[in-house]
Amino acid sequence: MTNFNSKANSEYIKVDLGSEKYPKRIKTVMGSKAPKTLYMLGNLELLNLDGIGFCGSRKASIKGLKVTEDCATQIAEQKTITVISGNAAGVDFEAHYNSLKSGGKTIFVIPEGINHFRIKKELKDVWDLARILIISQFEPDEPWKIYRAMMRNQLIIALSRAMIVIEAGETGGTMNTGKQTLKHKLPLFVVQYENMSTDVLGNKILLDMGATKLIKNKQTNKASLAKVFAKIQEQEVITKKPQQGSLLDPASKP
Repeated sequence: MTNFNSKANSEYIKVDLGSEKYPKRIKTVMGSKAPKTLYMLGNLELLNLDGIGFCGSRKASIKGLKVTEDCATQIAEQKTITVISGNAAGVDFEAHYNSLKSGGKTIFVIPEGINHFRIKKELKDVWDLARILIISQFEPDEPWKIYRAMMRNQLIIALSRAMIVIEAGETGGTMNTGKQTLKHKLPLFVVQYENMSTDVLGNKILLDMGATKLIKNKQTNKASLAKVFAKIQEQEVITKKPQQGSLLDPASKP
């Protein structure tokens, strides 16, 4: 892997909770649990785009990785939607890589200080900082820890308009992320495989809890993301609709 040199490290910015640059969506979703400080490197304009989060096993099956590639590629083709994931091996990597490979944009939410970020050598050919944003909620020199990975997942949820679970076990980070997404009443889409083996038993559990099935379109042989995109559009309409009594409400008086 390639390490950021000291010059690149000096380019990250620190954004405090009270700053105008702090993502409003994080404050809305996380409330009092929103990180007090964020460290960011790359294109901050990606925060103004809708994002779809990805989570899944570091040791995902070949089928799961193919589904991730398919979904990330389709999202990249939308041009106005960003892929968001956690920079881990497996599903995370496939989501980031295939988004960039297809000309899309991606946000890396990392479970360590930004000074520890490494550009994986497999990303070298698609790396384009104009289409990338790296975010950390931890102090710049803080190392990777399991509990930080769990905290990082909360930030992915908060940044995402919808979450896609590729493969989840009965326990673990992916399962927890799915449950937390449902707890926040945010759209959760879970891949439904023909054979829901014990390796993806978490998928069935999340579907039984109320997640929406993500299935293959038999005509295109690709994942059917129409409902995912529709949910994002639905949220945009709600967000833009003026609340009664607000200055944007035609019925309100100055």
